[in-house]
Amino acid sequence: PTLDLSRSGSVAPATARPATARPPLELLTSTPEDLRERFGDNEVFRSKSGATYVPSATGKQDKAFGIWQVLRKGMDPLLSADEQFLAKPAHLERHVPPRLRRALLPECAPVLAGATPVSEARSQDGTVKLLLELSDGLKVECVVIPISGKHTSLCVSSQVGCSRGCTFCSTGTMGLVRNLKASEILAQVWLALKLVRERGLPPLVNVVFMGMGEPLNNLGAVGEAVRMLVHPDAFRLSRRNVCVSTVGPSPALIRRAGLLPCRLAWSVHAVDDDLRKALVPTTNHPMAELREAFADALGSRTDEKTQGLLVELALLRGVNDQAEHAEALADFLSRSFGRNDALVNLIPYNENGLGLAPGEFFQRPRLDDVHAFQRRLWSHGRLC
Repeated sequence: PTLDLSRSGSVAPATARPATARPPLELLTSTPEDLRERFGDNEVFRSKSGATYVPSATGKQDKAFGIWQVLRKGMDPLLSADEQFLAKPAHLERHVPPRLRRALLPECAPVLAGATPVSEARSQDGTVKLLLELSDGLKVECVVIPISGKHTSLCVSSQVGCSRGCTFCSTGTMGLVRNLKASEILAQVWLALKLVRERGLPPLVNVVFMGMGEPLNNLGAVGEAVRMLVHPDAFRLSRRNVCVSTVGPSPALIRRAGLLPCRLAWSVHAVDDDLRKALVPTTNHPMAELREAFADALGSRTDEKTQGLLVELALLRGVNDQAEHAEALADFLSRSFGRNDALVNLIPYNENGLGLAPGEFFQRPRLDDVHAFQRRLWSHGRLC
């Protein structure tokens, strides 16, 4: 028995705690190393006829390898092919035979225990926005975006709501409700993989943290999710193709984000401190100070796949889309970033009934102004 020191200073035996069962395993946040520790490795699985499910030189199967082969296809290793209505069950049965599934079931939480799709909206270009309900009844969105018929990108959320309060952003009107767990972020990725497989979309190769929420205000869960996404034996995405986007809440958080094994994007919107404060009211640091933090965060990186900064501007008509704004941006970036160190991404605003004052709604910029903004940045040697 352990000892308990009471306030009076006397020592009395503490009640022994009963042994507790291990918590259910969340597969989407379990690395292959975690799975091998829990379930063992290289066990032979044979059919009744004696044939191995996964032929190899040794006739053995790595359970963790099989589980992740299935998860990467948007399949559920805890369900049979019939339960998932799989037209071609061979991939599932090959990597997760019935014996392994029976071993997993009592140990694992359901793959989608934390996020269930409840509705979707589909655009003419094939983009699909999914609304997901979490275990506590809250909802978040993610967006599956087929691009040029060659590959698919996914935009994921990291929070329910957001505390940054950007005046042009619908999510900003919600305030922060709560952070998402890593499993809830990765459930969005698994659902996108499932949708891509079922609908014959181009392969999913990009994941961007540009949905609901400020990722750096949930850096623990976001970091865990990013590491699973780029793990060579888990989701297996390239570090170049995973991007975390942030308004830059503080220099300290920006420098911590520099440790993430992925690319970074900065939602700048305006480089003038007063205008930036009007568009992002929670800005508490001068833009020059935030810029230097990004330069520090990226300057120490040696992995060429994660070098360079994506600079984002939501262009608002007459607010931040004019020649003087482009000139200010070019000068601002030149003070810390070379030509190949930053790529500017101009995003024409989608009108949603918000504005800086009642009745003064933001408007979508004229396409001519967007192109003029782009040409002016080109003239300064900026990639845009």
